[in-house]
This record gives sequence, structure tokens and C-alpha cells, in this order.
Amino acid sequence: MTPMAAPEKTGKSNVPSIISANLTITGSMTTSGDVQIDGTIDGDVQSKQITLGESGVVNGAISADLARISGTVNGSITARVVELGRSAKITGDINHFSLAIEPGAFIQGQLTHVDEQKLKAPVGNGADIKATSVMTAEADKKTAAIGKGLPN
Repeated sequence: MTPMAAPEKTGKSNVPSIISANLTITGSMTTSGDVQIDGTIDGDVQSKQITLGESGVVNGAISADLARISGTVNGSITARVVELGRSAKITGDINHFSLAIEPGAFIQGQLTHVDEQKLKAPVGNGADIKATSVMTAEADKKTAAIGKGLPN
């Protein structure tokens, strides 16, 4: 039997926010936690850790501490650590301290190594998420408007 990990004292979990494959967000998204994107975001994304799945698309800039990209990015990426999977398709510049590229990844843009101290932390600690956007679930064609943002 493996003992269960004790919850963090802050009460905030490490569970990422998930943008599923059938979801499109129009507008920018900012979170101090982690985000898994399998759908489409038409806007900028700012997060502590971003994982873009093979079906994920970001049409805007990405800013993170760690960016794991396997999908499509049409915009710049600024992150301390950038990891590009073989299915990654990047059209835009990449600013990084550390960069890993699997064979097969497509990049059209400039790669710029930046000192770690010059890369500012994109967001604070915690698990809050804010979005100014319209979300569309392609599966059921329902649209929901998100107001000025979700509470912290």
C-alpha cells in the first residue's frame, strides 16, 4: 500500500485547468496554476505551466515558466523552459532559457536564448484563473459568456 500524499497547507490543488478538444475560447487567458490545452484559444495564454496537446491550438502569445508544446502555436512563446514535441507546429518567435526540440517539430520564427533572470515570472503562485472571453463548446454548440473574470 502506498500512503496518500497530504494536501497542501494552502488548500490549493496542483490539478491543471483543462481546455478540452471540443472547446474554443476567444480572448486571453491568465492563470497562476497549470493549464492543459487540447482545444483552441484565440488569444494570449499566460500560466505557470502550459501543456498544449497534439489537438491544441493557440492563436496568440504564450507566456509561462514551463511550456510543453505538442500542438499548434500561431504566436510567440516566452518561457523559462520550452519543450517541443515531434507534432509541434510553431509559427512565431521563441524566447527561452532552456529549449528541447524533438525531431519532426516545425518552427518558423527566431529562437532567442534569454538569461534566466531576464525572464520574469508570468504569474503568481496559486490556482486562480481569469479569462475575458467567449467560450464555445463545439460538441453541443452552446455558447457561454464569461464576464470580467472568475473570482480568485
